[in-house]
Amino acid sequence: MRLFPKVYVQYFLLIAFVLVMGGCQSKVYLMPSPVNMNPDGELFNLSSITRDNHSLGEFDNLLYTLFATNRQPIASAKTSDIYTIFPSDTLKLGFTVHRVGDPDQTWEEIFEESLKTERTKELLMSSEYTRQVASFNVDDDAGSLSPQAQGGFDQINRILARAFDKDILVYVHGANSNFYRATAQGSQFFHFTGHNTLVLTFSWPSAENILKYKTDVLHAKKTIPAFARLIEILADHTKARNINILAYSAGAQVVAPALAYFREKYPDTPTEELKQRLRIGEVYFAAPDTAFKPFIKRYLKFNELVGRMTINLNENDAVLRLAAFQNGVSSLGKPDVSELSEQEREVILRSMKSPRLNVIDIGKSEPLNIGKAHDSWYSHPWVSADILMLLLFNLDPDERGLQEHWNLDIAKTYRFPPDYDIRLRKILDENRDLLEEKVKIKHRQQPL
Repeated sequence: MRLFPKVYVQYFLLIAFVLVMGGCQSKVYLMPSPVNMNPDGELFNLSSITRDNHSLGEFDNLLYTLFATNRQPIASAKTSDIYTIFPSDTLKLGFTVHRVGDPDQTWEEIFEESLKTERTKELLMSSEYTRQVASFNVDDDAGSLSPQAQGGFDQINRILARAFDKDILVYVHGANSNFYRATAQGSQFFHFTGHNTLVLTFSWPSAENILKYKTDVLHAKKTIPAFARLIEILADHTKARNINILAYSAGAQVVAPALAYFREKYPDTPTEELKQRLRIGEVYFAAPDTAFKPFIKRYLKFNELVGRMTINLNENDAVLRLAAFQNGVSSLGKPDVSELSEQEREVILRSMKSPRLNVIDIGKSEPLNIGKAHDSWYSHPWVSADILMLLLFNLDPDERGLQEHWNLDIAKTYRFPPDYDIRLRKILDENRDLLEEKVKIKHRQQPL
């Protein structure tokens, strides 16, 4: 006997969806410290980035990052909320600054507190400054730059020239996120890479309301050309060795189609030539909320254009379960392989055996005890540490301490072993030849 009409079941599921995804607070607090980070660690001693003739070795409580957005601007707005929820055909780039903790706290206090396993006080991320320096029409060639834009890219290239990390990290947020929240989340990686990585947050026009998830899906689709244009602009006007991409949740709905869009935009350009021009290195999909089956078709278009792709998935992810209810299909971060044809399954299984596609099974990594979590990429110290090792040193999964696992001897994935933290410490302390070689290639200056 059916106790509740189907419409009531859907209603209750929608309420649950709101409660789960609406748990995000409007304020952003510094994420937990990745495992094995300590005040005596190497990362904070590597920084050679300078700002206005002051070395970032003279650290302060401010995090200096870049932003790009296709949001329409607000004519008169507060510093932390200067862009609307509406998409535009104009791509804006600029610099943004966030403060960590209270203004009266010293850098030493912030530094020590930020690396604690259990903090005595949460560290609030506050927006301090936002300055737009360049604007591009999405359809323009943008071969020539305005003096202000040229000055902005000159500054970016000066930073890269002095930085330990020669790559740019582009962070793409998920649904239900405003400009402040997105840029604050992105700036956390500037802090935890020891102020060594140039981070750019791409803020696409989320509706900033979980009840408008369908609007976010629509706006993500409208954003695809703008994000593709951003990657081209960074490739054309910066001296970054590679452009790495970290896409969280619904951010995958922007990134995956945009990567496939390059192959459609330049059908006659040889693959290797286009790959060398774009210089896309690591692409990491964290709990990706994008339809599974369409993603496979897109992946086949762009897989040879990127250096390596990593997918972080959790079959128990509560947010993706509810997103699947909303969309009627499974997500890449919680895939249902029954949606694929036999040919599509063979293609993806073959790709998973390649070192250029790594699938990390977060949900089945028992030591993580991740449960139904959707935000492990920054909330779990082991997962965030693994991302740092990938982005900073371009280490393979086994080099980062992960364990290879085969499902029925046909599908290769990676999991976190019970002694991951010990393995990582050994990698950092004992396997220095490996890290030194990676650093020599990346930094082209002094090794660790």
